[in-house]
Amino acid sequence: MLQPTIARGASAEVEIARSRFIATAHRIASLDELAPLVRDTRRAHPDSRHVCSAAIVGPHGESSRSNDDGEPAGTAGSPILSAIAGRGLTDVAVLVVRWFGGVKLGTGGLVRAYGGIAADALDAAGRLERVAATELVARLSHADAPRFEHAIRAAGHEPTIDYEATGARLAIVVEDARRAETEALLAQLGIAAASAGARVLEVPA
Repeated sequence: MLQPTIARGASAEVEIARSRFIATAHRIASLDELAPLVRDTRRAHPDSRHVCSAAIVGPHGESSRSNDDGEPAGTAGSPILSAIAGRGLTDVAVLVVRWFGGVKLGTGGLVRAYGGIAADALDAAGRLERVAATELVARLSHADAPRFEHAIRAAGHEPTIDYEATGARLAIVVEDARRAETEALLAQLGIAAASAGARVLEVPA
């Protein structure tokens, strides 16, 4: 089963013992995107003390990375990573910017602060479930395409039609659980469809 991801970018802010924390959640496709996000965040907040980060990517959350950015080992990157993993999310990066307020929070305080603000940003980002799907495609005549599109939409699907010089290309991305049902509908309409490969559908949780 594919792991869910966030629905949108989001942020959260908190002040704890005069230290200010701002967390931002980002949708990413690769761990290579994390370093540029950190760099851009540093440029946006040049007066901050730390920019700590963590990310998880892959269809099943196979890869991860975290960085304490000068905070005591395990007190920043790890709790941020735990906030992502605890929600079962993937393809997500969370950055937390800290302005030190002169009061030391201690190891436990830092863990709670970084993990808590990361969780707040993730909650604000919402959640998309990801479902294994297949793209079905068929070739149609220009004249037949509108009629078939209407019938397929009436059955609850969202096809796309591309009109080309030699005809129209119909495409439907359908959940694998509904593939047999959809193929039967197309056959009933007289449409010969073929698989164009695996896809992923994202739906609000």
